[in-house]
Amino acid sequence: MLFLIFACSPEKVYSGLDVLGFQDNDEETVLWEKVIDASDGLNHPRDLAFNPAVEGQLWVVNQADDSVVVIDDAGGSVQSSQHLIDPYALHFMEEVSSIAFGKENTFATCQESRNTYNGAYEGDEFMGPTLWTSDLSIFGKSNPEAVEYLSDAFGMPTDLGSHLDMNHETPLCMGIAWERDNVFWALDGSDGSIDRNDFAKDHGPGYDDHSDGVITRYAIGEFKRKEDVPSHMIIDPGTDLLYIADAGNNAVKVMDINSGETGGWLEVKEPGVTHYEILNADVQTLVDGPDFGMVSPSGLSLIDDILFVSDYGTGILHAFDLKGNHLDRYDTGLGPETIMGIYASSIDDLWVIDANGDALYRLRPENTDENVIGTAGEFKSLRPE
Repeated sequence: MLFLIFACSPEKVYSGLDVLGFQDNDEETVLWEKVIDASDGLNHPRDLAFNPAVEGQLWVVNQADDSVVVIDDAGGSVQSSQHLIDPYALHFMEEVSSIAFGKENTFATCQESRNTYNGAYEGDEFMGPTLWTSDLSIFGKSNPEAVEYLSDAFGMPTDLGSHLDMNHETPLCMGIAWERDNVFWALDGSDGSIDRNDFAKDHGPGYDDHSDGVITRYAIGEFKRKEDVPSHMIIDPGTDLLYIADAGNNAVKVMDINSGETGGWLEVKEPGVTHYEILNADVQTLVDGPDFGMVSPSGLSLIDDILFVSDYGTGILHAFDLKGNHLDRYDTGLGPETIMGIYASSIDDLWVIDANGDALYRLRPENTDENVIGTAGEFKSLRPE
C-alpha cells in the first residue's frame, strides 16, 4: 500500500511503502514467502519474468547451468515447477543474465558470455541476445526437422535446440527489455553501450538463419559492466523511456529510446546483419547510487510510476519515483551480494531473486488481504535467518 501526504501544491509527497516496511523498515511488518529454492532447480538464479500469455506462470533463469525454472500457479495453492535445459543451451543460453517476455508466447534472454561454450573454447565475442518460444511443447526440445536439415547442410549431426533466433553483436550482455514486435534492448557489457536488437522474422525452432537482424548501438561507453552482476532494464511504454540499472557505475540511468541521430556503420560478426551507431542519445542519471548508500544496483521493476531497485551490493531494496526522489528502502537481511532480479506485480507484491542463496522470495505487507496471498511457501513475519 502507498501512503501519500498532500502539500499545498498538487505535487505528491511519498511518505513510505508498506511492502518495504513503511519507512521504519520494521521487519515484522513484511511477510516473506520462499516460493522455490535449489530443490526446485534454482542454480544461481539471476532474473525472473511472468509470462503474460499464461496467468501465474513465472520463469526464472539460472546462470550456473544455463537453464530455466518454469513455475505454474506461482505462489498459489497448486504451484508446480519444472527445470529445463535446452539441448544447445551452452551457446544460446550460456551464462544467462536476464529475461524479458515479448509478443505472442516469445521471450528473449541475454547472456554474460564471450561465447566459450561453457569454457570449451576461447571466447570469440560471437554472442548476443536469443529469442525463444515459451510454448512448453517446443521450448527445451529438439526439432527433428531442423536437425535433419542442418545435419544435411553441415554433413554431420547438428542439433541447435529450440531457439527461434539470435543476434551476435552484443557479447557480455547484462540486461534486456522488450519494446515491440521482435525488438529487444540489451546492455552490451563489452563496450558499455545500449543495443537495440531487432530479430526481424524468426527462423523457427532450431534453425540457424540469423542474417536479417538489425542491431543499433547507442551511448557507447556510458555504461559499465560489473562482472556477475546483471544490469536489468525496463521500458516505460507510456513515455518510451528505458530505465537501466548501471551496476558498474553504481547508478540508475534513463534513456529516451527515440533520441539521437544515425551515425556510421559498425563491423558485423555475422554476414548479412545490419549494424550501425546512433549518436547523441539522451541519457540521464536518474539515481546516483552513493547518494543512497547503494553499491551495485541490479534488479529493476516499474509499477504505478514507482521504480523498485534491488542493490546486489548491500541486499537492500529501494523505491524511487520517476524524478529520482527516494521513497523508501528495506534491508532484506540477506546480506551483500545476494539480490538480483526483482518484479513488482503491484506496489504491495514484490518477487525477489536471492542469487547466491538459490531462492526466490515473495514479499508483502503484513496487512495484505490473506485471501490473495499464495499458499505455496511458508509465510513468516520475519526475514530469512
